[in-house]
Amino acid sequence: MRVSIRRSLTAGLVGIGLLAAGAWGYAQSAQTAQAVGTQRMASPIVISGNDVGFRMEGRKGNTPVGRLVVRIDGQWMDVESVWTAKPITSK
Repeated sequence: MRVSIRRSLTAGLVGIGLLAAGAWGYAQSAQTAQAVGTQRMASPIVISGNDVGFRMEGRKGNTPVGRLVVRIDGQWMDVESVWTAKPITSK
């Protein structure tokens, strides 16, 4: 009798885990669908200082959406981050 209780409990925990994973996956896809619904502007606007700016390309609700830009030789250029993941090393 104890073996059947253990199996039922294990099956229940696995089922709860699968439901939780499905809910998490659904939430992630819903968030991506909202990002796709970004309103685009006809022509991007650069909000800037002297040499660093933000190219606003649209809005997502009340939040501006765009890119970080820098001025090089009078041209606004997109930037890329130099942040990288560092591997964990063990001794």
